[in-house]
Amino acid sequence: MMEMSARDVFQKTGKAADELRTRRHGLGPRLRQLLILVDGRRDVAELSRMLPGPELGEQLAQLERGGFVSRPFDAGTVQASAVAPAVSAATPAPTPAPTGAQDLRTLRARVTRALLDTIGPNGDDLAIRIERVHTVDELRALLPAVLSVVEACRGRAGIDDFRQRCGAI
Repeated sequence: MMEMSARDVFQKTGKAADELRTRRHGLGPRLRQLLILVDGRRDVAELSRMLPGPELGEQLAQLERGGFVSRPFDAGTVQASAVAPAVSAATPAPTPAPTGAQDLRTLRARVTRALLDTIGPNGDDLAIRIERVHTVDELRALLPAVLSVVEACRGRAGIDDFRQRCGAI
């Protein structure tokens, strides 16, 4: 298990969205409650204020080992501030797409985060599909469906917001 600090931030994976929707994996009430609170913004310190108790670290580790949560930017990889710059509708994407497995994981996390930040739980099904892609090309092929759902939920402004949050793909 990787070490955890109070500043670590976790995000839900596609498996988490599936669990919250179907209860297929049978998480207990405390783990489920913690999973609901994980949002990709709250750090461990904030989560511990919301769910006090000495077992929080082990519970987060259990969710991470089970594939329900992940750290968007693991130590030693690209940091959040160094991710490809935001892209507006008028700006071409200047950053080449990632190629390695770690880069694909980072890219999937970034697209999922942008989707859920833009349209919230309406994006859960697509977030699961994003988590399942195996190549950057598969992710790019999924983007028209993502943009269609974003537009249906939030209109043209939603698409612009998504693109700004997502960055280059």
